[in-house]
Amino acid sequence: MPGGNGALAQRASIWLGVFFLVFGIIGLIINPDFRTGPELTSKQFVIDWNGWHAVSAISLAAIAFVAAARPLWALVFLAGNAIGNVAESVWALIDRTPLGLLYFPNVATDVVLHFAVAGVSLVTFFAQLARDRAAALRTTSA
Repeated sequence: MPGGNGALAQRASIWLGVFFLVFGIIGLIINPDFRTGPELTSKQFVIDWNGWHAVSAISLAAIAFVAAARPLWALVFLAGNAIGNVAESVWALIDRTPLGLLYFPNVATDVVLHFAVAGVSLVTFFAQLARDRAAALRTTSA
């Protein structure tokens, strides 16, 4: 993706990666707690943070940056990101301590943010598919 001229999905993967990285670093600074179980804590900055949540965001940023290297990888990342964020939102609605690691006492903000990120990923995924289909049609009709 030289010069930022990659496919829409690649650019979206980079922007989502930046978003996850920035929020993950902020979350880690706000609450670097890696305890588990009943000792687990959470501090809110937009969403609930602890060390586990921050590291998962930073890890997701790394995956987004790698995925941005190729258009197909970026598409797969966007689809997986949408599925993962929806699943996490639903899980957070059911359990305020998923896996005993992520503690969401203020679950509403977490759920809204994760659904919003899933929505951005899905919209970008389908927009890229539409662009690819249109480009293929132009190529075959030329």
